[in-house]
Parts: sequence; structure tokens; C-alpha cells
Amino acid sequence: MLNNLSFRAKLLCLLVCAVVGFTLVTLVAINGMNAQQEANQKLRVYGDIGSGVDKVSLGILEAADQLRNLNDSNYAAYTATLEARKQKDIEIFQQDIEKADQTQLANALKSSQTILENYANALLALAKQRSIIGFSNTSGLKGKVSMLGEQIATNVERLSLLRREFVNVRKFEATYLSHPDAEVLADLQKSYDRFISKVNDFGFKDSIGPVAAEYYEALLAYGPAFDSLRQAEQRFDQEKNQFSDSQMALAELISSYVQQAEVASDRQSNQSLYTLIAVSIAVSLVSLLLMMSIGRSARNTLMQVIADLTKVKEGDMTAKAAINNKRNDEFDALSKSLNEMTGGLGNVLSDVVMTTSSVSSMVNDLNGAITNIADNNRSVTERTSSLAVATDDISGRITNLSSTTAELREHSSETYESAKAGAKTIRVVLDNLKGTVDAVNLTGKQLDELGRLSSDIDNVIGMINDLANQTNLLALNAAIEAARAGEAGRGFSVVADEVRSLAEKTVDATSKITDIVSTIQTSTKTAIETMEQGQERLRVIEQNGGEAESAIRTIENNAQTSSQASDEMATSIQDVASTAVQMSTEMDQIAQQLSEDSHSIELIVNSAHQIHDMASSLADKTRVFTLR
Repeated sequence: MLNNLSFRAKLLCLLVCAVVGFTLVTLVAINGMNAQQEANQKLRVYGDIGSGVDKVSLGILEAADQLRNLNDSNYAAYTATLEARKQKDIEIFQQDIEKADQTQLANALKSSQTILENYANALLALAKQRSIIGFSNTSGLKGKVSMLGEQIATNVERLSLLRREFVNVRKFEATYLSHPDAEVLADLQKSYDRFISKVNDFGFKDSIGPVAAEYYEALLAYGPAFDSLRQAEQRFDQEKNQFSDSQMALAELISSYVQQAEVASDRQSNQSLYTLIAVSIAVSLVSLLLMMSIGRSARNTLMQVIADLTKVKEGDMTAKAAINNKRNDEFDALSKSLNEMTGGLGNVLSDVVMTTSSVSSMVNDLNGAITNIADNNRSVTERTSSLAVATDDISGRITNLSSTTAELREHSSETYESAKAGAKTIRVVLDNLKGTVDAVNLTGKQLDELGRLSSDIDNVIGMINDLANQTNLLALNAAIEAARAGEAGRGFSVVADEVRSLAEKTVDATSKITDIVSTIQTSTKTAIETMEQGQERLRVIEQNGGEAESAIRTIENNAQTSSQASDEMATSIQDVASTAVQMSTEMDQIAQQLSEDSHSIELIVNSAHQIHDMASSLADKTRVFTLR
């Protein structure tokens, strides 16, 4: 049955079998991958839930550890951070609840969420109570009691009886702050009542009484606040233990679900693998059987074609390959084409035999023509070589002239650059000289201002002398009044003497300042005169510098014109030299091309001889074929 099927039909059957098998394998693989992805998705969800729970636990435990380092400066930031963390942790639990696909796990997460919220609230309440009590002896109620106690102690420091009584109150205060029970409070009240009684007896009720009352109220408020702190600590411990138990139970539950998901994933993976192997083996067996059948049929047909081709190789152009008209596949088409090729090749060989003789005669004629071309080419080559030698001599002389012109151009350029540098230097000198003139003018203005200010200093010194004289008179009058007062005015007399002495020193100091200012004014006047002479000399130098700059600029322009003329001449000579060099180069190239053409003609001659020999050999070989 398969023998009468075409090769294309056989390959189509094999392709259909392979596609069906590949489809089955793909479906099995996709089914296994989907199951594996579902199992992996569950593992990923459980892993995310476990990671979120661990993150929440670590965060809240870290916040609890930070409680020991709490103080007034970081309390507000701590409570704000803890409140934000609580809301964030609740959101994490809510997301985990939405991810959970098991009712038991979702209920456990909800329970842990509630316990976490209670634990965070207990931590906030404990921090608040510690803030009320005081993180140290200078904050909260402790700080208030300590501050008021120090204030009262300062007020009674010079009152020995009140101080001794308040020291007893402070002793009971220290004991009460450490252990605020009813017995210590009773002793504290008795000691405070004795202290208040003495305060009232000594008449300090208005000055010490209000502070003492506030101090006592702070002590009374400390006891209930301390009890609230203990309750907050107990509640915190309970919530902490409950939170730890809840987290452990939740971790164990998540671990059990992870193990179940891993077992299910492994089971599904093995099942998919076994199914895939079975389907692959079945498809491979069917494809192998079909390929063996197709291969056997194709081999028989090819062996027959090879036998016919062997006959053609031996020169038998009359050999014919067998054709199956019922099958009429690619191999039959190949046999038909082989028969057509054999017939056509026979015709071609017949034409080749006829053409070979014609080619031999044409090659002989071509040899004669090529020999004449080679002789003419040698003559042209010799004349071109002589012309190239003459062109090289002209190029060398022009090159020497170009070198001399280049040296002239360099000297002109150096002259121009030197003139330009001199002009630049003079311009810099003039700019600096102008700056110097401006600086000298500014210095003169400042010296004038200094002279004016010196005059103002004389006026101020006069005012200081007047004040000193008046102060001396006032001191004298004060001494007289002190003498009249007798013993009661002795201290005032001493002050008057000191004031008078100070006035006399002021007069002496102003006298010295006056001398110094006079000296400064004299020096300033001399400096102004010297500065004016310097300004006049600088103006003369500036005028001469401008004339020198104009002269240098003229030299620069002349040097530039000479340099440009040298450049133009050098450029022209270089252009001529380039043209000569180019002519020499082109002549060399022509000579080389003619030499190459001569060589090519020799190759053509040799090739023509070879073609003649090959045509003879081809004629000999075509005689072995059997033609119609």
C-alpha cells in the first residue's frame, strides 16, 4: 500500500503523526505546568504570609525594646512611630487574610490581628504612664516634685528651723517616690503638716505656702499615677505573652500548610512526569515505525536511480531510468528529469565535438594579433619612462624653490609675531599704568578724607576735655557735700575722689591724643603733596606710552603685510610643486600600467596556447561517449 503512495504523501503522514504527538505531549506538559504553578503559588502565598507575620513580630518586639531608652525628647516621635507601625501591621495582617485560601488560617490571622492591636495599645498606654510618672528625676511628676522641692529648699535655706523640718519632708519624699504605699504616705503627710504649721507660725504663709501646696498636690497625684503604671505594666505583660503564644501557633499552622502544599506539589510533579514520559514513548514508537517504512521505500528508489547514473558516468548516454506512473512522486519526477538530462547531455556533447575544431582555428588567429599588440606596447613603455625621468627632475627643482620660500615665510611670520608680542606687552604696561594712576588718585582722595576726619577728632577731643572739667567740678562739689555729711558721707567722699581722679586721667589722655592727631595731620599733608607729584609724573609716562604703542602698531601692520605676501608666494610655489609631483606620479602610474598591460598580453598569449591545447584534449575526451 505504501509503495504506490507518493513520497510527499508519506512525509505528510509522518508530519501529521509528529504534530499529533507533539500536541499530546504539549497538552500533558501544560497540564503539569499549570498544576505545578498552582502548587508553587500556594507555597508563595504561604511564604509571603509567614514573612509578613515574622516582619510584624520583629517590628513590634523592636518597638518594645526601645521602651527602655524612652525619654522626653523622643517620646512624641516614639508614640507617632508606634501608632504608624500599628496601622501598617494591621494592614499587613489584612492583606494576609485576603490571601489565605483556608478558613482556619484566615481565622488564625484575624485573631492574631486583634491580639497585635491590643498589644500595641498596651505598649502605647505603658509609654504614656511612664511619661506621666517621668522617665527620669527631672521629667513628669518626679521632675515636678523635685523642682518644687528644690524651690522650697531654696526659700528656707536661711531659716534653720524650717530648713531642718523640710529636710525630713524630703527624706519621706524620696522613700515615697520609690515605694508609694499608704504607710509611707501617712508619714509623709505628718512631716508635711509639721512643716506647714511652722511656716504659718513664722509668717511665711504667703511666700512659701502656695509653692508648698502645689508640691503637696504633686505628691498626692504621684500615688494614683504609680498604681496606673503598675496596671499598665501588668496589662502589657499579659498582652505580650498572649501575642507570643498567638505568633507561635500561627507560625506552626503556616508551617503545616506549607508542608501540605509541598507534598501536593511533589505528587503533581511526579504524576505529570510519568504521563509525559508515557505519551512521549508512544508517539516516538509510531513515528519510528512510519519513518522506517518511508526510509526503506526511498532507499529502493534511490538505489535504482544511482544504478542509472552510474551508466551515464561510464559514458552510456542511452541509459533510461524506470518511472512508476501510478505513484508519480518526486522520485519518479527525478527519474524523468534524469532521462531528459541524459538526452540533452548527448546533444550538448555532439555540439561540443563540432565546436572544438572551430575554437582551435580561432585561437591561432588570436595569437598572431596579440603578438603585434605586445610589440607596440613595448615601444610606448620606453618613451613613457623617458618622459617620467624629465618630470622628476623638474619636480626636484621646484621642491628646492618651495623650501627656500617656506624659510622666507617663517622669517616673516616670526617678525610679525615679535611685533605683535611687543604691542601686546606695551598695551599690558599701559593698562597696568592706568590702574596705577587710578589707585594713586583713590589714595589721594582717601588721604584728604583722613585729614578731614583728623579735624573731626580735634573737635571730639575738645568735647571730651569739657566733659572732664565738668566731671572734676561735680566731683569737687560731691566731696564738699560729703564733708558736710560727716561720717554718713564718708563712702560718698571716696566715690567723689575716684571720679575726680578719673577726670584728671581723662584730661591727660585727651592731651596725648591731641598730640598724636597733630602728628597724623602733618604726615597726611606731606603724603598728599608727594602723591600729587607722583600723579603728575604718571600722566607724563602715560602720554609717552601711548605714542610708543602707536609706533609698535605701525610696525606690526607692516610686518603683517610682509608676512601675507610671503604666504601668497609660498602658496603659489607649493601649488606648482604639487602639480609637478602629480604629473610625475601620473607618468609613473602610466608606465606601470603599460608594464602591467605587457604582462597581461603575455598571459593572454599563454592562455590562448593553453586553450588550443585544451580544445585538442576536449576533442580527444568526447570520443569516448556513445551518442545517438
